[in-house]
Amino acid sequence: MPIPFRPIARLLTHTLRTAPQVHTSSARLIIPAPEMMEAGKGVLITVNHYSAIDFHSWWSAILISAYYPANIHWVVTTGWTNSGRLTAFTHWLFPRGARFFGFTPMPAMPPDPDEAEQRAVSVRAVLKYARGTSQPVIGLAPEGGDAPGGVLGPLPPGVGRFIHLISPYCPLVLPVGVWTESGRINLKFGNPYDVKIPDGLSAQERDLVVARIIMHQIALLLPDRLSGGY
Repeated sequence: MPIPFRPIARLLTHTLRTAPQVHTSSARLIIPAPEMMEAGKGVLITVNHYSAIDFHSWWSAILISAYYPANIHWVVTTGWTNSGRLTAFTHWLFPRGARFFGFTPMPAMPPDPDEAEQRAVSVRAVLKYARGTSQPVIGLAPEGGDAPGGVLGPLPPGVGRFIHLISPYCPLVLPVGVWTESGRINLKFGNPYDVKIPDGLSAQERDLVVARIIMHQIALLLPDRLSGGY
């Protein structure tokens, strides 16, 4: 039985020397609207993959889990890439940590040719979770990796299509921006929205359009220096 992550995230957040500055678009964080709750629909949380000298990217999942008023099923990496001797160790550790909390581990994008099938398995696992859970809340960092200077980077091919596959079960997307300023963590929750795209698009066009929408909504929450042109 997976261990609930939210109580642990709340405990870890209290260990920070300076409390995060949390910005919200309303008096409380928005969970699925009543009509969607009745239909068993859920939310997809998207956050920038931010890291800096004073901030490791895994804190994004910790902080969002601590402040969002529901349990989140995170899609997490199966391991770091290009990390020297740590690479193999993270590929051993991260999937085990994911299973401990009931998260879905997924190979980094773009996938290593040897990991393509593993990534397909992970995609199917996320869809199975979304289909089988009433009001699922799924969280992911679409970029899948850090960009220089913490600036928003382009999404790897296929991420937009993946998000579109989730959308029937998580029609509301909640964008979140994370960054540090003067040594303090900022966490900003935006307004939830639904991804609407034109009919008749090819798979590649759908991938690009969804990716652009997702990243633009995250960019709106970040300082201009981190928006990456979105």
